[in-house]
Amino acid sequence: MKANTFLLGLVMLFAGLAVFASSWLFSPLPNQSYGSDTMPRLVGCLGIVIACALIIEARYQGQRAPRLEILEWLRDPRRVAGMLATIAGVLAYVLLSDQLGFPGVAFPLVFALMVLAGTRVVVALPAAAMAVVVVYLIFGRLLMVPLPGPDFLYF
Repeated sequence: MKANTFLLGLVMLFAGLAVFASSWLFSPLPNQSYGSDTMPRLVGCLGIVIACALIIEARYQGQRAPRLEILEWLRDPRRVAGMLATIAGVLAYVLLSDQLGFPGVAFPLVFALMVLAGTRVVVALPAAAMAVVVVYLIFGRLLMVPLPGPDFLYF
């Protein structure tokens, strides 16, 4: 689908407002001037500013009625399958990561998406393994983000 600038601005405005409003539910960190709500508020404000710019641009260009057009790539079943597989993969990660852990869900998910995108299995297998290890090292070790499941790299 192709949306005009005005419609995109409206969607962005509601999304920015939703992100900003939901950040008020996050608890502050003790003795800190910033906390878990800082980044979502920043992203929400940025979304609202971009939305206002899009709406103003649409009005300046004379766009009034929102319209949608179906783009060519939506007529290709392989591309639609890739999009749906990505959404299904995110849902699978959310639903299964607590039981199977980060590596247990991330590795098959990255591998499957790479193969679906046309990568050869001999390339996708080590690339998916390296991607999971790199993401774990960056988020789990460097940034200390608690990832679900066992701590599988002991160093």
